[in-house]
Amino acid sequence: MKPGRAAVAFGKSAAQYLVGCVRHTVTAKPRVAPGDAGLLEAVKQWQQVFEHNPVMYFMVDPAGTVINVNTFGAAQLGYTPGELIGRSVLDVFFEEDRATVRACVALCLETVDQSHTWEIRKVRKDGSVLWVRENAKAMLRANGGPIVLVACENITERKEAENALRQSEAYLAQAQELSHTGSFGWKAATREITWSKETYRIFQCDEETRPEISFMLQRIHPEDRLAVQRTTGRAAREGKDYDHEYRLVMPDGSIKYVRAVARAMRDAGGHVEFVGSVTDITATKEAERRLRDSEQRFRDYAETASDWFWETGPDHRVTRISEHSDTNTAPAGLIGLTRWDVAPDAALEPEKWRQHRAALDAHVPFRDLVYRSKDRNGQPIYIRTSGKPFFDADGTFLGYRGVSTDVTAAIRADQAEDALRKAQAELAHVTRVTTLGELTASIAHEINQPLAAVIANADACLAWLQRSPSDLKAARRSVEWIIEDGKRASDVIRHVRALAKRSDIEMAPLDVSAVVREAVALVQREMASHAVSVRMELSSALPRIFGDRIQLQQVLINLIKNGIEAMEGIDDRPRELAIRSATDDNGAVLVSVSDCGIGIDEQAMDRLFMPFFTTKSSGMGMGLSICRSIIEAHGGRLSAMPNQEHGATFQITLPLHREDAS
Repeated sequence: MKPGRAAVAFGKSAAQYLVGCVRHTVTAKPRVAPGDAGLLEAVKQWQQVFEHNPVMYFMVDPAGTVINVNTFGAAQLGYTPGELIGRSVLDVFFEEDRATVRACVALCLETVDQSHTWEIRKVRKDGSVLWVRENAKAMLRANGGPIVLVACENITERKEAENALRQSEAYLAQAQELSHTGSFGWKAATREITWSKETYRIFQCDEETRPEISFMLQRIHPEDRLAVQRTTGRAAREGKDYDHEYRLVMPDGSIKYVRAVARAMRDAGGHVEFVGSVTDITATKEAERRLRDSEQRFRDYAETASDWFWETGPDHRVTRISEHSDTNTAPAGLIGLTRWDVAPDAALEPEKWRQHRAALDAHVPFRDLVYRSKDRNGQPIYIRTSGKPFFDADGTFLGYRGVSTDVTAAIRADQAEDALRKAQAELAHVTRVTTLGELTASIAHEINQPLAAVIANADACLAWLQRSPSDLKAARRSVEWIIEDGKRASDVIRHVRALAKRSDIEMAPLDVSAVVREAVALVQREMASHAVSVRMELSSALPRIFGDRIQLQQVLINLIKNGIEAMEGIDDRPRELAIRSATDDNGAVLVSVSDCGIGIDEQAMDRLFMPFFTTKSSGMGMGLSICRSIIEAHGGRLSAMPNQEHGATFQITLPLHREDAS
């Protein structure tokens, strides 16, 4: 074969010549025709190319056995050619990729002389990965059998770069999803827009949809569209960055807040384009709204409960006054002063202010300090204040913050109430003394009875002693009766003195039934003179109450006298007064006084306990009012109701003594 022909043939199929030359065995003494020298030289050159070309070459038979491999290719996998030749080519592939390799080799064998390309991993001898791009082609050998020649390009660096890029993109996508921030690009001249996956999610748009300005404007809240168009339009005209917030209306009608930030740049043609981010700030806006609502709510609470806020420094001097819009009571000139500098009672109540200053120096909260001051007009006022210390991040004490309220009206009301209570006590005392005057005959009768009995028993005692022999046993019995009658008289006098005495309330556990009997005894003569009988239905197992015996007797005497007077003109039925004691369903003690007199007019029922209201021609209208005040001071209730047939019933409800209640 002539050299020219060999070159032409080799050029047509270098791989085919390589296959033929590499696998052809030359005899020791070949007979070379004069024209074959060029062919041998070409084969030798291509063998050198095969061995030293920086490309991995494999020759594989139809069974997948490696027929030949160049030195460079074997070294790339960490082998020598001798270690690979004769082995299955599958040994240099991962187990999971071998099915793909078989399929690719089979495809080459089915399509002889056609090239096929694929990318796949190989495994080096040390177990590391080598990514290759394989270009394979099946050809027929000189003997007619097929062979597959594979040229492999090392693409490991490219694959690693691609993997790193994919990983970076994945990280970026995750970061955008976590931060609710998408990215976008906008070419102002062509109106072309590109979005990241997160931007599609923010706008709730299918990723297959091409983003357009018309779609964006449709999503933007109608009230924000004009502002967005103005902002982006000005940025496009001037080539400047922009940063703005607007609302989106989602398909379900919900509102989403977003912030778009874009940086302007110019392309190679000088056209303006923007690269930016869009962030879903709905959660932030909602948190801000909740924070504003919370701040307003607590401000409303504070302003409702106080008249002004204040702040002091570490030296306890006022540094700030924040008066509410609807108040004008904060003292003037407080800035720079301490609280005790403006309090005229600081010298009058030194212990109170000593304790307050000790609390401030200890940096502990304080509540409800009440002190005197003066308002802006110089008028005396009372202030109630509470405060709490505040500190910086390092724990350094910075001062106090608190609230103050003008409680002048409440203090003066308490003072007036104290004065009223004193006046009521005086009036109650006068009423008791007046009652005693009215009950003089009854009291005299009550005392006269035991005194008469004392005299009778003394006479009897003398008679028993004058006998012969003296009956000492009978005399002793008479003396014992004298002692008992003396005690009865003493008790009556003690009760009268107690009613007449001006003294403070003495609360003690009491037997209600005993109090009723004592009160009835004091008005016994009064009832007899008015032909009134009394029927007492007193429970014997009543729990004790906690009260003042004298005041409760005063109430009962007043109610009994009212009942006697109500039956004064009754002649067609017996004049009977019923006094009962019992417990209600809640365990409270009930005492009722019922008469069968003329009853109470329905119109008078509502005003019955009002001061100075009376149905008597000579009454002052204070008796029932005082009675109700006494019962309410005991934690009870005094009520009145008409009877079904005749008269009225007054009922006292009293709470139990704590020990009995438990």
